[in-house]
Amino acid sequence: MTDNNNQNERREYFRIKNWIIINFEKIDEDQDNQDLDDFGFKSSPRISLLQELSRLETENQNYLGSLTDKQSQLGNYLINMNKKMELLTRFVIESLSGNKDELREVDISGGGIRFKSVDPHPIDQLLKLEIVLVPECVGLLAHGRVVDCKPIEGTPHHEIALVFIKLREADRDAIVRHVFKIQSEQLRSQRPDNNDSTR
Repeated sequence: MTDNNNQNERREYFRIKNWIIINFEKIDEDQDNQDLDDFGFKSSPRISLLQELSRLETENQNYLGSLTDKQSQLGNYLINMNKKMELLTRFVIESLSGNKDELREVDISGGGIRFKSVDPHPIDQLLKLEIVLVPECVGLLAHGRVVDCKPIEGTPHHEIALVFIKLREADRDAIVRHVFKIQSEQLRSQRPDNNDSTR
């Protein structure tokens, strides 16, 4: 049991640098007391759309898993429809992402996030975050608490570090999957070239 807990903690707090879309704004304690599924404020159309698409994709995967071999043609059709939906999702993201400043290099894990900001934020400031993981096009909502803020020498920016204080477990799992996917891709790219082609 302890080993499982330690493994979960390692997965949750394993970090990686990556470029994602992130928007944030200050909130107060009253707003933080609201349930994430409630949200006294409305999430952006992009996040709402991505979350609905993610829900539909999860349902589709469940349906595919229940198909028998005799229903393979229907399964192939649903797989193609799912791929089509993924392509449409990426197109929508590109269409809704007119502000290039949204794409930021971050240090992210299931436990928190670190990023650059022109505006400083005091320790313990609460922020509402809307995050889009790229290239998966997964939209997330979270509340974070500032735990560190320091100026970056020679620039007008500050490095802001937050811990997630409110995040759906499904969204945390999506971040963990994203982190391991990016790490795997980076490790593959760092491997020395195979010289088989020169033989």
